[in-house]
Amino acid sequence: MFEIDIQLLPFLMLFGLGIALFHTLILTELFKLKLKPGWILFIIDPLIIALGFFLFPKQSGFIFIGLFASVFVLGIIAFIRHGIQGIVDSFREAKKDKKPLWKVVASGLAIVFFFLCFLFLGIYSFFIVIFLVIITSILPSNKNRFYFYQRNLSTSKIKSVAMGLAEICGKAKAITKAVSPHTSTQCVAYIYTIDEITEKTDDDGRTDKSYREIKREINAKNFLLQDESGSIEIQTDKLEWINFSPSFETETGSRRYREYILDEKTEILMIGQAFYEGSNTIFRYDETKKLFGMAPLEIVNFANKWRPLKLRAVTTLLCIALISAFIFITPMRAEGSRLIFESINLKERFSKNPLEMFNDFFK
Repeated sequence: MFEIDIQLLPFLMLFGLGIALFHTLILTELFKLKLKPGWILFIIDPLIIALGFFLFPKQSGFIFIGLFASVFVLGIIAFIRHGIQGIVDSFREAKKDKKPLWKVVASGLAIVFFFLCFLFLGIYSFFIVIFLVIITSILPSNKNRFYFYQRNLSTSKIKSVAMGLAEICGKAKAITKAVSPHTSTQCVAYIYTIDEITEKTDDDGRTDKSYREIKREINAKNFLLQDESGSIEIQTDKLEWINFSPSFETETGSRRYREYILDEKTEILMIGQAFYEGSNTIFRYDETKKLFGMAPLEIVNFANKWRPLKLRAVTTLLCIALISAFIFITPMRAEGSRLIFESINLKERFSKNPLEMFNDFFK
């Protein structure tokens, strides 16, 4: 049989409070159930562990493992429920907006793949998710490439910029003025978006809003970028707006309206290709590096300032993930007040369900 030792009972009851926290979050946030009172599971879960110890001492270990495993079971059910609902909603939206069907199918397959990984790998799949999130944050993208080259390029004066990939900084000057559609603001360029608002209200009266972009209008004609040394013409084809905040935002009914404005006062930093066109120098999309972006200089300086802290945070998360993986993988057993770590057999460890570690722990 699988019996809990009396010395471990207080620890496991304390652990039961953590289980109750996850139960409460899953039931209230994912299943949208209303618990009365909201703290009831913080009494029920530790009580189940205690009653299991006193009423069914020989099976008390199995009762604890069942309570612990119920977190993952409820989580899987909730994710499957929301995943299926999300796929159905995606097909409806794709049919309504006439989007490519393959994108919807691909997203659905990705969700199914995650569920299969969770079923076969159990809690190890969380480490895979953490790994994928970190990898995604450093994989090539317009924003990542922009900041990578920004850290390695020196800012050139516009008058003396060398041909090829370059970084320049200055203020925009309109060749042809643009007028934003919602606020009628005269500017160099703008992006105008309309989002559809979906509101859901739970039993407690709390309202949750979600937004889905249904329209995007970009008006960005060629303009000049000026610094104290001179000016250069910017060809805006494939120009990426990076870290621009909405200059205007309002919600009316079930719609949210936002405007992103490029004005003549904000100093911006640009990375792209300097190129001779006739007798003039222009700045354009770099076909080799697949890069052409601009960002407010203030935001770029802020990102550079806090980058070391971000790297430390990522390092800390990796250490936590590695320590957690060590705890889950390493077989251990308790002898009285001592915790004994045994040698790791990776082949054997990954061939069985991760939750079986508790069998080793309570032996």
